[in-house]
Amino acid sequence: MSYVYMKALEKKAEKYNKGINYLTLGRLPKIKTYISDYLINKNDKVLDIGMGTGSFAILCAKKGVNITGIDVSEKMLEVAKKEIKQEGLTESIQIVKMPVIEIDEKFSDNSFDKITAILSFSEFYQDEQDFCLKQIYRMLKAGGEFILVDEVKPKKIWKKIIYFFVRIPLVIITYFKSQLTTNYLKNVEKRLESHNFSLIEEKYYLLDTLKLFRLKKKM
Repeated sequence: MSYVYMKALEKKAEKYNKGINYLTLGRLPKIKTYISDYLINKNDKVLDIGMGTGSFAILCAKKGVNITGIDVSEKMLEVAKKEIKQEGLTESIQIVKMPVIEIDEKFSDNSFDKITAILSFSEFYQDEQDFCLKQIYRMLKAGGEFILVDEVKPKKIWKKIIYFFVRIPLVIITYFKSQLTTNYLKNVEKRLESHNFSLIEEKYYLLDTLKLFRLKKKM
């Protein structure tokens, strides 16, 4: 996670969910529910990269999934632990405080059925993203899936224009309300392909500025 963004989250962890909801116009909770309801199975072993305040992990755990969440922000994980305890789900969710660059030391090969990264991947530097993709491939079981949700730049001209006039002011408003911001992924399709992932489902939201990638590990 970039240094600036990580520090912002540590200072404003209690505002994270509110800020992200502003930024996504309320879409993100619905996306998380869709993933937990339809893309995650009860018997799956799941890793959530950049778990934040634990809202997605809680959704998965409520349906009986054992999930591990990692994040580097102590303040974010404090919020997550509190929420998880209140829900009575401490036995189903393992929390690991660590930066993404250490996942090669923590998790073994072929150890997860599903790996998710929801509005966290674009906050890594590009070399961190490439490192992470390599490790995700290694950690996934044969036929395992990587589910990525993040900001992307629209391809159609008219949507780019709307992006400029609507999305940019929304980002500014979000920052002033919560001191949070995000970036968009660059050249993501080609890079996913180069790391041996095949696309099996994609969904666009917010005038194609937010995208869900459901990817399968190639063998």
